[in-house]
Amino acid sequence: MNRLAFCLFLFLAPLSRLSATHIVGGELTYKCLGNDLYEITLTVYRDCYTGVPWFDNPAAVGIFDSSYNLLQVLTLVWDPSSNDTLPIVLSNPCLTVPPDVCAHGTRYVAVVNLPFQPGGYNVVYQRCCRNQLIRNIVSPLATGITIISTISEKALLQCNNSIVFNQWPPVAICIHEPIDFDHSATDPDGDSLVYYLCTPLQGADSLMPLPQPPNPGPYEEVVWKDPPYNLSNVLSGDPLSIDPLTGFITGIPATIGNFVVGVCVDEYRDDSLISTTRRDFQYNVSQCGKPVSAFFVPELICDTLAVNFLNQGQNNYDYKWYFDWGGDDSSVSTAYSPTFTYPDTGFYTIALIAEPDDPCRDTSFQTIHVVSTELVADADVDFPLCSNGDFIISATDKSEDPATGIASRLWELTAPDNTVYLSDEVDPVFQLSAAGDYVLSLTVTSGNGCTKTRQFPISVQGQLLDSPLNDLTICAGDSIALTSDGGNPMYQYQWSPSTALSSTSIANPVAFPSVTTSYILTVSYDECIEQDTLTVAIADPGTISATATPASILPGSTSQLEAMSTSGSVFIWEPASTLSDANIWNPVASPLVTTTYFVTVPVAGSCVLRDTVIVEVRSVNCDDIYVFFPTAFSPNGDNQNDQLKLESAIVTEVYWVVYNRWGEKVFEANALDDAWDGTFRGDPQPAETYGYYLKARCVGGTEYEEKGNVTLLR
Repeated sequence: MNRLAFCLFLFLAPLSRLSATHIVGGELTYKCLGNDLYEITLTVYRDCYTGVPWFDNPAAVGIFDSSYNLLQVLTLVWDPSSNDTLPIVLSNPCLTVPPDVCAHGTRYVAVVNLPFQPGGYNVVYQRCCRNQLIRNIVSPLATGITIISTISEKALLQCNNSIVFNQWPPVAICIHEPIDFDHSATDPDGDSLVYYLCTPLQGADSLMPLPQPPNPGPYEEVVWKDPPYNLSNVLSGDPLSIDPLTGFITGIPATIGNFVVGVCVDEYRDDSLISTTRRDFQYNVSQCGKPVSAFFVPELICDTLAVNFLNQGQNNYDYKWYFDWGGDDSSVSTAYSPTFTYPDTGFYTIALIAEPDDPCRDTSFQTIHVVSTELVADADVDFPLCSNGDFIISATDKSEDPATGIASRLWELTAPDNTVYLSDEVDPVFQLSAAGDYVLSLTVTSGNGCTKTRQFPISVQGQLLDSPLNDLTICAGDSIALTSDGGNPMYQYQWSPSTALSSTSIANPVAFPSVTTSYILTVSYDECIEQDTLTVAIADPGTISATATPASILPGSTSQLEAMSTSGSVFIWEPASTLSDANIWNPVASPLVTTTYFVTVPVAGSCVLRDTVIVEVRSVNCDDIYVFFPTAFSPNGDNQNDQLKLESAIVTEVYWVVYNRWGEKVFEANALDDAWDGTFRGDPQPAETYGYYLKARCVGGTEYEEKGNVTLLR
């Protein structure tokens, strides 16, 4: 691998916030230079294709005490020329490099003065965010990374150097291929090293992806997506493990995708822990293109010489099948999933070669046994045709194999609700309570391992009538359907008596009796019979009488309507527009023209009582007989004739005006309720004679005009 370019820039300046994504790992190490000076090295890796931006410029490394109080910030400028692409190296020459897998790495180096202090220092770098396709942690796109190195008191006192990993893990690993990677590190001080897998730390979030300075700790670990992933199984497949003494990593991934991995290394000196270095990285598990031979065929083939082979390899490879490997080498096929007919029963070894002409070909083998059998699966099944409660389904096994005998049997009874009842008894008994359609399946295995299955459909009829019949009430002369159920075409229906029925042999006939009649329904299905009875009653509607008092009124007057019924208490009057309340027995009618009122009273069933009453509105002339305007009034406050006002029951529109002796208008009215109180502009007017003009429109549209005098008395 090419050596990464280094750059060192230290300065303090305002820091911009950048939205970076797809950080794939990194680590922090340190070297003691003497005189309290330490060289801090930050290594960061990002995805080539989706990492935004390239690398932090600048990157901020925080120096905290043991309680995570911030002491200083190292601000490191990135040199774009230091970016390097990691090579993809596969251990097997037959594997091909997967597409779209690439990682860039860079390194920042700084020298910092770290005088001794109790508890030592925590050196921290934080970033967001990880690759959104990571499978083994929760919310990876919102989960950042914290890269940390702790310099303990003992490390400060003894001028310790942290370990340095010898190499970065491979960028891509292949699914179903062993991981054999030397993840060892070098310790310049010769300390004892202990390696172990550890849970990576969370870091910055998407709201503040580049915290400068880094957030203070302590820091939370990432949340594994458990199940199936946790620290004991970070990849799936054969679990990833690391040798604690050598750092050698092994495992076999079984799932394609991206996976976060953490490795920690403890340094021990004189049996005392002096330092811990954490590394956070990402495995990209891909399909690497190696030909894989895999197929499926049962080991035991019974009662047939024609065998179907299922190829489980990729269909873009060439394949060659040998159906009798080590025997008849001419029995071959190049089909993807062939069918081969063997000449006789016996044992045969099958070989499948993927890419047979390629040096990287892969071969798989399996031995099968082709046998003939006299096995017969059979049973007698007994069950009731009908049941409205508990019932029994029993079976008697009649299966046989004269050659090798019956070795075992399995009964599976599937209920209407898909509940499955199992039994391995010879003659099982199932006690049930829910009627419906069942399926009893018998699978028998003979002494030579062959199996046969037979199914027995079972239908237990439950209640024939879905619900009890309900009594009905109709009016004389009406008809009604006895039920709303269309019935079951498998059932037989019989009604009696046949009097006034549209049919006696259907589920829902129409009845039209003239007198109250009880009908009996008999429903039958095979041996099942149910009966029920309903009565169709002919309702007595009673009587109703409606009156109007008075029956003849003048326009603008009212009439009291009343309805009396011997059977009902609900009254509905029409038309409702000229009634005080259309839903009481005694509304007040205010018609403007002669009107016929209808009253309806619902009684039993659909029966109703009806009656009518006419309120006559007499015709009148629009003249002074029905339009009264006083000739005098006395506005003296005695509440007797204090106002001048038009009185009429037939006027619909009015206009009148009053003049004094000088022809001055002292009052004007435009509404029926308008009245003159004898004042003009707030002043009482003298007692004398005044002139007036009146124009009115009456019911029916006729008009009336009048001029005259009116006397104001005091």
